[in-house]
Amino acid sequence: MTQLIKQITRLNATQLVEKCKFIEARMDGNQAFPDPTPKLTDIVAAREALEASITGALDGGRTAVAIRRVRQKELKLLLDQLAGYVSSVAEGNALAILSMGFGVKRQATPVGELLAPADLQADISSFAGRVDLRWKTVRGAVAYHLYLCRTEPSATATWEQVAVSTKAATKVVGLASGQTFWFRVAAIGTAGVGPLSEVAHTLVR
Repeated sequence: MTQLIKQITRLNATQLVEKCKFIEARMDGNQAFPDPTPKLTDIVAAREALEASITGALDGGRTAVAIRRVRQKELKLLLDQLAGYVSSVAEGNALAILSMGFGVKRQATPVGELLAPADLQADISSFAGRVDLRWKTVRGAVAYHLYLCRTEPSATATWEQVAVSTKAATKVVGLASGQTFWFRVAAIGTAGVGPLSEVAHTLVR
């Protein structure tokens, strides 16, 4: 369900006036919300009172500034009440919410099956017995399984899992120097383990 966003919390007095005018223009004659609470006339009156207090506080007088703050809180309260009404009547209808001048929270797109990690690279390290690996991040992945083959891959070759990484990079240590090793990686997400990447290989120092 789409969630309404008020977008008024951090507005200063002048910005709140402009936001209120924007909402007022969309309230007037809006058939989706024929009997708003609070009423348009109440919101207009509160907005005009805030505008007057902004003008009165231009000289920086403490009393005038205090009055402006009170008027600002009063208008915010009315807009909070209106947001509650709109959210209740709209029942998650994003277009209806937007038609009243409020925003909507972006909905996360569920991630299904993962893609195979791309651009796997296996680099010889300056450290003996170590290989550095990296690949492109897979959207929706929470971790990655890294697999190693000690012989040139074939249909009957044996792949063993040698690491689990939460980043799109890792290192494998303790390998025999002077030998070549082959690697593949697969992403892990809420849908399970994704397909394997292309093979990358390197000679170990």
